[in-house]
Amino acid sequence: MVAQSYTGPAIWIRIQHRFGPRMMEWFMAFHTIGLGYVLLLPEELFNQPDWLSFRNLFINENALGWSMTLLGILRLLGLVINGARKDVTPLIRQVSAGVGCLIWVGISYCYASSGIVSTWLAIYPLFAVGELVNIHRAAHDQGETRNGKTG
Repeated sequence: MVAQSYTGPAIWIRIQHRFGPRMMEWFMAFHTIGLGYVLLLPEELFNQPDWLSFRNLFINENALGWSMTLLGILRLLGLVINGARKDVTPLIRQVSAGVGCLIWVGISYCYASSGIVSTWLAIYPLFAVGELVNIHRAAHDQGETRNGKTG
């Protein structure tokens, strides 16, 4: 049996093959980075009424922005590593989706605590549910890795 190379075209073929089923995980990573970037912009969002709970919980807008950006980048790196390896590592994806779920639940909680109904209600809670789906998919992949494909 010929071992598959971890360099060259084989890496990109594996990443492309695995990207489709994991697309939502990539979107959530980019959304985390995007939200972090918005928090790092010069405008002070924490002074707005619907961000009051964020200010009470996190105090520093920049610290939350950098945290979100770093977590999103780490998730992207995990997805690249996972996609490039011959043997998948679903645990990286499970942990990343778990952290993502906590992020979106936390954001939903902060907005809900502000008492202001806005478009957040149609976005962030669904992101949290999406992360639960991502956790389930990664756990399913881990089961297939351990036990073989069940058909």
